[in-house]
Order: sequence, then structure tokens, then C-alpha cells
Amino acid sequence: MNQECNASKKVHLRQCHCFNLRQVTLAVTALYDKYLQEAGITAQQYSILWHSKELGPLSITELASAMNLDRTTLSRNITLLTKRGLLETLPSTGRRRLVQLTGQGQAVFAQAYESWQQAQQQLESRLGKKQMSQLEDLLAQLMG
Repeated sequence: MNQECNASKKVHLRQCHCFNLRQVTLAVTALYDKYLQEAGITAQQYSILWHSKELGPLSITELASAMNLDRTTLSRNITLLTKRGLLETLPSTGRRRLVQLTGQGQAVFAQAYESWQQAQQQLESRLGKKQMSQLEDLLAQLMG
């Protein structure tokens, strides 16, 4: 009886889109974290550095909006990256604090970029170019 119940729970979980997408997110993040470990940053921190590099100085609120992240979650990582000297806070005018990539942050980003490319290739090799492209289209639809 207990075995049947456990099997039923597993079937139900496999049918839960939220659970499945969450599991994929965890697996993909772990893959990227593994590759980025050499550069000493996580996948989320890489994304913060990338956005900072591409968008230039932004307030934490603007960066959170651009990355579609909770401001509190972002602030925690910005604090860590600032302590490591990868980001810096510019002198503020009023209440708006701007954050930007430092020279050291650019160097770490450049090193991490190669690791990121390897993670990209690893993920693409699992699915193939065509299916990866289809997945990206489906994810874009889900994000609306």
C-alpha cells in the first residue's frame, strides 16, 4: 500500500509544471555554478556582473528590474560582490545609489565568460542546437 502511495506521489509530481521547471532550474544552475566555480562566482553573480557590464551604472532597483529579481535577493549578492571588489557603489546624489563593475570585476567577468561558454556548450550538447532553440522559444513564451 505504501509503495503504491509513493508511486502515485511521484506520478503527480512529474505532472506538476512548477515542480518540473523548478527541478530544471536547479539542475541548470548547478551546471553553470560548477563551470563558474573556477572564476570564484556563482551563476547568479555572473548574471549580475553581465548586466552591470552591459547596462552600465544602475541603481539596485533598476538592476533588479532589468534582471527580474527581488531587490532583497539582488542586494545580498551585490554586497558580496562589492566586498570582493568586483562591483563598486558610486557617490550618490540623493537616495539613489548607483552600482557599477570595477576593473577587477571586468577581469573576473572575462575569466568567467570562458567558463560560461563551456557551460553553454555542455547544455547545448545535451539537447542539440535545434531543441535548444525550441526550448528558448518556449521559455520566452512562458515569461510572456
